[in-house]
Amino acid sequence: MISKQDINKPVKADNLIVFTFFLHLLLLLVASSVPEGSFFFWMTINLTVEAFIMFRLLLLWRRYSKHEPRRYNSLQLYWILTGLSIFAMMPFVRATYGSVAFWPFLFGTVFLFLLSHLWKEKIASVFVNPRKTKHLIKWPKALAIIVIIGLVIMTVLRFTPAHPNLGHSIFIYMIGGFMGFCATPFSLDQERIEKLMDE
Repeated sequence: MISKQDINKPVKADNLIVFTFFLHLLLLLVASSVPEGSFFFWMTINLTVEAFIMFRLLLLWRRYSKHEPRRYNSLQLYWILTGLSIFAMMPFVRATYGSVAFWPFLFGTVFLFLLSHLWKEKIASVFVNPRKTKHLIKWPKALAIIVIIGLVIMTVLRFTPAHPNLGHSIFIYMIGGFMGFCATPFSLDQERIEKLMDE
């Protein structure tokens, strides 16, 4: 549980832009390689996404790092997690490329990101509102369910003619979706967080 005193406590901005870039670079290289084929095509797409993220982080650093370091750190964490989520979900989207399932899964992935942003205040309130912290137990349960389902899917697909990496791609896709929902509350500003604490 977070108190107002903790939220208002002054902090020093921690500029982790370089770390963010190399962390994302590691994952986007994997996302461009799995499943095999069309590496440079998907690498170009992933690097374009990363360029947008880094551009946003640089703008935020210039705007907030000196005068509103807590806001900057929060937004930086949002973009770190969002990037990890995107690149984690990319291999499964790639796996469906060229099939009739590609567009439904692509639109479904975009819908998940939109839904996570629509629910960001509800998610944040669970972590900061003392009257709603009892719902925190649902988050590790949800993650446990995702892990169990992912392991079952990977096991079942091992006994089918499906691509050997398909099960891993689906599992990481599910983890990426969960991470996307964890990221969005960090985009809220301090004033909104304080209101959620009192609602």
